[in-house]
Amino acid sequence: MKFVILAAGEGKRLKPLTSDRPKAMVEVLGKPLVQWQLEALSNLGVPRDEVVVIGGFGYDKLKEFLTGKVQVLYNPYWSAANNVLTVYYALERLNDDIAIINSDVIAEEAVYALFHPDNEPYAVVDGGVDAAEEEMKVKLENGKIVLFSKRIDPSESVGEYIGLSYIPRRLRGKMLSIIEGMWNRGELDRWYEDAFNILCETVPMTPVFCTGMLWTEIDTHEDLERAKQIAAQLQKEKVEGDV
Repeated sequence: MKFVILAAGEGKRLKPLTSDRPKAMVEVLGKPLVQWQLEALSNLGVPRDEVVVIGGFGYDKLKEFLTGKVQVLYNPYWSAANNVLTVYYALERLNDDIAIINSDVIAEEAVYALFHPDNEPYAVVDGGVDAAEEEMKVKLENGKIVLFSKRIDPSESVGEYIGLSYIPRRLRGKMLSIIEGMWNRGELDRWYEDAFNILCETVPMTPVFCTGMLWTEIDTHEDLERAKQIAAQLQKEKVEGDV
């Protein structure tokens, strides 16, 4: 299984912090977001050669920081679309089971520990939050995910998709075909969750719940302040655990 960190985005809502660096390189308590993720994976025993970071905007700074740590790939499609083509590039380059991680997430190690090899696709969902209108919500039918959308009525949602998901190798060709179809239809302004929705029409995804665990997504300066609070709590718990 390859752990693929999607780090090609600009992070426009975090400007001026992202004026000269990709979103993944925005610092929280002195460490870039991507470093928080790498450390969590390392602490869980994930080998460095199983981690791949895919960059785009500000690639040179990302590569300079990560060289010698993990494999870094440049997504040539990054400026042509939203993150759906970053997932496409990962699937195109890596013939393996893929654990997808959005680079703008900070989470406790227990969240990343939810990743496991499986024959079926799944997505990590927080069922303990009242997802806001702009958040990516999830709808279930018969216990399986049938829809990812920001437009789901909160009363019909089981929670928020937190940006971690898994696609088994057996579905690699199907996902590539789905995204190529979106590309051919000119649907490049979509997110990879839109490709998941097409997949779910024939292969529903399983929700893996992280309810009660610490995590946050960083899109805005307000989110960044919350991330600092969570990061400080994680650091405190680590120090106390080491005593």
